[in-house]
Amino acid sequence: MFDCNNFKRAVKEWMQNNPAAEEADLVDFCEELIPAQHFMANQWLVEQTVSWFRHVLTQRERSKMYSSAEEHFLG
Repeated sequence: MFDCNNFKRAVKEWMQNNPAAEEADLVDFCEELIPAQHFMANQWLVEQTVSWFRHVLTQRERSKMYSSAEEHFLG
């Protein structure tokens, strides 16, 4: 049986350990976590994880942008 909670924990840990990773790296990692016999039923997890990853990257960029603007303003 495939455990979604273990999948989510592994992905979060992977993201913390690989902050500069790219989307393709994440997809490869996610696909390796799901056993072949469970892949079709759980492929949605990979898609959901990639969407979440994109959101995290967007938030990181916004945070950097605001920090940079704040440093410039406060000088």
